[in-house]
Formats: sequence, structure tokens, C-alpha cells
Amino acid sequence: MPRGGVGRKPSSRRISVATLLVAALAETACQGTLSHAASSSTAVTTKPVSCSEIGKLRQLGSRLQYVTNPRTGDQIEYVVIGDAAMSNDVLVMFPGTGQVIPSWPIQMLTNKAYSPGIVHNIGYKASEDGAVSLCHDYHMVLFDYPGVGKSPLDGSMTSDRIANDVDAMLTDASAKYGIPTSVVDPIGWSLGTAEALKYAFLSPVANARRTIHNLVLIATLPGGNESGKSGGNPASCQASLFETSLGRRVLPATEAKLDLSKLIFPYVGQGPADSGSHSGCTSSTRADKVLLSVKLQCDSQNNCEPFLLSIVADILTYPWRVTKGIDNKLFAQQREIAHDSSLGYCARAGAGFHSEGCTASRTPEQSLVDGGVCRTNDSNRDLPIASHCVPLTMTGTITVINGFEDLFIQWTYGRALVDAYDAQYGARTAHLVTYPGLAGHGVLIQHPGWTEAQISIALGKRAAPRIVRARKAPR
Repeated sequence: MPRGGVGRKPSSRRISVATLLVAALAETACQGTLSHAASSSTAVTTKPVSCSEIGKLRQLGSRLQYVTNPRTGDQIEYVVIGDAAMSNDVLVMFPGTGQVIPSWPIQMLTNKAYSPGIVHNIGYKASEDGAVSLCHDYHMVLFDYPGVGKSPLDGSMTSDRIANDVDAMLTDASAKYGIPTSVVDPIGWSLGTAEALKYAFLSPVANARRTIHNLVLIATLPGGNESGKSGGNPASCQASLFETSLGRRVLPATEAKLDLSKLIFPYVGQGPADSGSHSGCTSSTRADKVLLSVKLQCDSQNNCEPFLLSIVADILTYPWRVTKGIDNKLFAQQREIAHDSSLGYCARAGAGFHSEGCTASRTPEQSLVDGGVCRTNDSNRDLPIASHCVPLTMTGTITVINGFEDLFIQWTYGRALVDAYDAQYGARTAHLVTYPGLAGHGVLIQHPGWTEAQISIALGKRAAPRIVRARKAPR
């Protein structure tokens, strides 16, 4: 394994919440006209936002569409972008914990050639401007989970319910934008990988009019830990910060969430062997401060500081400012979904977006139906072994993209999922791609151009053996 993080000098700049807020306020002050237009506009967008119009994603607030799923009562806000120059496949982007539409790294979606306005983003890097523009090649659906912005959260979210809502969103997008949504490529990051997997599992049974083509998962878990341990061997610092951000301590949630955002990046001197619980990263609270035992590698390679500035600006922009991005109620439910996916396993997809045959090694925090796609034995948490993976009816392949220095999920858990699907359904059913240098949980943010290239390869340039549905559910 490469040891790209060893020997790096500590960053000399300490980034505080106050600094981030001041900088973000200065930027969003220039967006008052946009915010007003977003709040007062009643126009309906009937064409996807073309790549040439894309600049900063938070400027799409006035272009959002809203749909209420009649089956669940949930409302989702979303937008369709892209030119579909190469394919009519629809890429559905499943967000991670605490993520809102503008949080997707713009250079993972498009490039300067097709979207010249992206150069005005604070985190734009010429070195990450590649030849690929997913936005130009496909239609892309960016959405927020219910409970974000103008979409109220009514009741408890589950992975089954999210899959159901995404189906309703795609039906609405087809009607409003006049685009085909019959072939879907789910793409997820972090928590979004569990939701993308669940959608790919349930959708072919619940709605035969849609086909799942390729599945791309960035920093993922197979789920279903038989040992009763949740998570993928995470760093103790991020576990304690999750607890803090959920309001179980006196620390302001904003401070804790920003520190969690920092930890998607590697820290100074971190190497591939220093991931997960072996990272040496710890955190403590003192008065109204979070104290991390490590210094984050916020330099030009990691793109840490521009990202942190951007996410604050995102949640100060309408409509995301309505809920300040992700409020604590939704944040807590997202963590419960992630916990249950780690411990649970669902063997069958039922009609109506219902997971069946679900079990868990411990009592779930929210619902059994949040269970993951494989049974995973992680008694040795450095060598997880996944098996009994649920069959996925799809026409393409699974690609897992990881960074070695991941404080949230060891890259070995992504490898376990890939190995299990290859063993169960045939070689080259799934692929593992790891960044060949310094990269953590936020590999898509650190190296967006590289990540976009890997997604493009996964979607269009590999052989696509069909994963055949098993006649009987694995015991």
C-alpha cells in the first residue's frame, strides 16, 4: 500500500468555526438576489439545467423541483442537470450523512470545458479539471432527503422509505422534464452507498419499468455484521463527535458537525495503516470546544479549507438555510439508519419497496428494514469477511471507490463487499478502485477529477455481466 501521508508537515493555519462563518457570510452576502428569487419564484423548470449553466451548485436553489410521494407523504426537493450527450441513463446521486445538494464537489460532476462557470468556485483546482464531464454525458438527479430545506420531515426515515421516495421522484422528473428515467445508475457516497444499494435491491421488484444498470459506491460497507459491532472499525474520534453532534453533550452541534466534516480528510502524517480504530485519532470536549488529537491536513492537495468554507456557505443559502442544512432530528435518523445497516441483513426484496427476511445481530436503533446487503463477519475487524449477499437484478456492474486513510470506514470493508459479490455471482461482477495516494473518506472531495474519471469508467467502459437473481434466498 502507498503511504502518501507519511512525513507531511503540519498545517500552520487553524480553522475555527468563527472563521468559517465570517468567510461564508461574506460570500453569501453577494447572493442576496439569488436567495430572494428562490424564495419568491413560482416558475416551473421544464428542461434539465444544461452543463453550460452550471457554476456553483448552491445557485440552483431557484431551479429546484418539489414532489410529494403519495405512498409515503414525504416531500423531496431535487433538480435534474445534464446534457445526456452520450447516454439516456439517469445518474441518481445519493447523499451522505449531513449532505445537501450543493455539497457534491462540482469537479466530480463536470469540467471547465462544458461548465466554464465552475472556475469561480472557491475550491476549483486546475489540476482536477479532467477530460470527463458526467454532466455533459448523462442526465444527473441531485436531491435532498426529506427534512432538508423546504421539504418537511414527517415521521421516521428508513432505507425502504427513501427508496420509495426516490422512485416517486424519478416518475415526477420524467413528467416535468420530459426525460426517460427507465435506466438508472445509482451513485452514493458514505451513508448514500447504503441507500443506493437498498434502491438497487428493491426497485426491480417494486417497479419493473425501471432497470438498474451500473452501481457506484464511494466509501461503503456491506452491512449485516454478525459479531454485533456497528460501523466499519471507525476512529474513536469520529464516534465521539457523532455522539456530541446528536446533542448528548453540551457542545453546540454546529461545532461538532464541522469537526466531523474535517475528519473526512486524512490528518497530518497519516498513512494507510493508520485508518479506522488504529488511527490514533481521539477527541474530547472542553467547555464549548472540540479538541482533536490530530491536525487536519488542510493543504492544496486535500482541498480541506475550501470545502469547509463552501459547506457553511451552502447552508446559508436558500432553501437550505431553512433547516440550516441538516437539522439534528434528521441527522440523528441518518445515524440510526447507518447503525442499523451495519448490524442488519435483509434477504429478500418484496413488492412495494419493502425489505423482507430481515435480521440483526443486535436490537436496531430504528428499523430492521435498514439492514445491509451482505452478512459480514468482522470478529477480526481488520479482516472483515462478507457472504450471503443479496442478489441484485441489474445489467451492469458494482464499482466501489475508496481511499486508504479512511477514518470512518476502513477500505477493507469495501473490499469485503466486492470479494463477496465476485465469489457469489461471478468474477468481475464487482470492482474495487482505491486512490493510489493520500485519500480518506472524502476521496471524491480531495480528488474530484480522478473520482469522476473512475465513475465514467464504471458506467461505460467495462464489460457488464448480468447479476442473476437467485431462485432461493440465501440461508
